[in-house]
Amino acid sequence: MAVRDDSWYRLAACRGMATGLFFPESGRPDPAVVAEAKAVCAHCPVRERCLAVGLREEHGIWGGLTVGERRTARRAQPGEAA
Repeated sequence: MAVRDDSWYRLAACRGMATGLFFPESGRPDPAVVAEAKAVCAHCPVRERCLAVGLREEHGIWGGLTVGERRTARRAQPGEAA
């Protein structure tokens, strides 16, 4: 079993912030909340690493992308099944 390397997270702009901003409880988050989370991600030094991890996740905002945006990104990757 591979060990997941989460050491990048200590450099994340969201570190220490309320997780509810990036993982809203409701199924369809408020657009203003999504925009606020994306604004944090926009200036994050580890955004690309976060997104790489987030592409495997089905919840929350990762690397500045929502679930639907990540789904689209996965489909666009060469060799990936939809």
